[in-house]
Amino acid sequence: MKHSMNLQKYYITEDLFPKIFTDYVEKDYGILFFNENNKDSYDSNHAVIYKEKISDFQTVLEDIKKFYKAKGINPIIYQATADSGFFNEIKKELRNAGYKSWGEEHRYMLPLEENAIRENEEVIVKCVDTWIDDIETVFIEAEEPWEIEVVKKTLEYDMARCFIAYYEGNPAGVLYCHIQDGVIRGDYLLVTPKYRCKGIGRNIFSKYVVWCNEQDAEAYLWPDGETAERIYYEAGYRYVGTVIAGRAVYDEKEKNEIPELKRNTIV
Repeated sequence: MKHSMNLQKYYITEDLFPKIFTDYVEKDYGILFFNENNKDSYDSNHAVIYKEKISDFQTVLEDIKKFYKAKGINPIIYQATADSGFFNEIKKELRNAGYKSWGEEHRYMLPLEENAIRENEEVIVKCVDTWIDDIETVFIEAEEPWEIEVVKKTLEYDMARCFIAYYEGNPAGVLYCHIQDGVIRGDYLLVTPKYRCKGIGRNIFSKYVVWCNEQDAEAYLWPDGETAERIYYEAGYRYVGTVIAGRAVYDEKEKNEIPELKRNTIV
């Protein structure tokens, strides 16, 4: 599989990947993603803003708030991936506008070595390009129903695939992905709680790596947690750089706690 150490193309994909499964409006300062039928999905409902495109920050924040409030969606803002650490610089401005903000460390990895995963023969993995109900079963059992609509819409895209694992004949885990502008993004890897620690995640990811190697595109990912990173490392992915991703959520009641994003890689 080919790859590039110029991470900019992966950063662009990271900002724009929701275009394939949700509605959006483009603004001078960024892009506003939304899905009024799936308000619990953070991937489907957030604004991405670009530091270099903003001249009046307070006006931008107010515009974003009005847009989402009019749709009954609580405003969420992501900084552009390439603007690493930007929200740390403007934390005071965000707070003054009613937003709780924080940074997340995203460790980017590329496939630089051979896949060394030893697969569990008891786990069967299928690759599908259309929706099947077994996918829904995984998300329901994992108590993440907001992802169902996201995957359904993603699989309407020609270059999207879903890998679903079966253990003892039962759907046990999924990974869905897509190719956009020559870049492969592994969108989500999830194993249901009752089937964890059985090698399900490893088998899924191993099959995904084989599929990636067959494509004329470049793959990247960032692991959400140490368990995922160990699996990716075993599959030949290596750390190439860190981005401090900025997140902000409008907090009308000015609560102190930071809400947990409803998108976590669980293996």
